[in-house]
Amino acid sequence: METRLWHTGEDLLVIGRQLKIARNEIDLLAIDSTGLIYVVELKLHASPSVIAQVLCYRRAFKGISRENLIRVVANGKLQIDLEEAFQQRFGHPLPENVQELPALIIIAEDIHRYPAYSILGMLDSGEPVKAFRYEVEELTGAVRLVPCCRSARDVKEGTHIKKRPSARPGDMISGPRRPVRRVPIDENVRRFWLTHAQDFKPFVTFKSVYERYSDWVDAQADDDIHLYQSGHFGSQLSALTAESGEWTRVYIAPQDTMAVPSSPRTYRAMGYTRAAYQLNPVGADTEL
Repeated sequence: METRLWHTGEDLLVIGRQLKIARNEIDLLAIDSTGLIYVVELKLHASPSVIAQVLCYRRAFKGISRENLIRVVANGKLQIDLEEAFQQRFGHPLPENVQELPALIIIAEDIHRYPAYSILGMLDSGEPVKAFRYEVEELTGAVRLVPCCRSARDVKEGTHIKKRPSARPGDMISGPRRPVRRVPIDENVRRFWLTHAQDFKPFVTFKSVYERYSDWVDAQADDDIHLYQSGHFGSQLSALTAESGEWTRVYIAPQDTMAVPSSPRTYRAMGYTRAAYQLNPVGADTEL
């Protein structure tokens, strides 16, 4: 099984999701064609503690052998045969010597100035680290990654800070509008969706998504992650899918058992009451 990852400028194979190693749980673990490991941390807001967090994760890999890496990946949630997956993806065997110092990737909606400057310091020391801020296009809902914290100029210009949406022409000429109700999205719900969406089939019922979410929360019991009831989770999931534009919420008839119904509807009416999500083909442009 190959998991897709947002385009980061690297040819990466994702080999672990919420992978536990040395009492750490890593959001995503990837590897490139040279055998370099990438630790990927997903955040809504990257606070000052994020640097200590990713360095702790990287420390967990210090001295890891090729055999141990294969075992850890095989025992992870994705249960990947690393040697086989690596050969299929890159066309040559997994290197005998896995590079000891993993590269770090931080992806967040915005990054606090302290970790932004810490990233600059790491780059000055030759540390393999990259940071991206994700943006959601207001009109299309498309998600893109914006490289940031690459230089002092980047940080000075604030490329790591979330930008306020610009006013649309209609907003300037029409009078005051009723505010649009925006659903606040919990960071852990976003983390769940970012690390699991790629595992779902192109058509999935809300019930299936919520069952996966419930299992995930149970597995994170040590982290004291709160389980939202289905209604609250559903509103957040709808907001998340609307952000990216990669999935569309649809409705099907309760008795419909087809893997991909022939006539899902985007509204709840006329017997179509069962919520589901359908992957949009155009969403592939934002993934690696």
